[in-house]
Amino acid sequence: MFETSVYPILLMRCEDCHAPGREAGRSKLLLTGNARFDRAMVVALVTPGNPADSQLLIQAAGGDLHPGGVHLSTDSAEYQTISDWISLLSLAP
Repeated sequence: MFETSVYPILLMRCEDCHAPGREAGRSKLLLTGNARFDRAMVVALVTPGNPADSQLLIQAAGGDLHPGGVHLSTDSAEYQTISDWISLLSLAP
């Protein structure tokens, strides 16, 4: 689900700043364009099974003073897709 559903959203919404050499290229989220490589970094920003406590969604929704502002509205389908993935992480072995 990450590579086919979540990662494309992150690239579309976050890559402009969170890529090597970009404005947020030194942050905890760095998108290289390689989903398999980037997955570990993304997982480090979530609380498996608890999307509401996941830094990835908090920041994307503009929380915690995210310098980039809001990139995902909490009522959007994209936000829900990422939230669903985070919820399922606790079920994975």
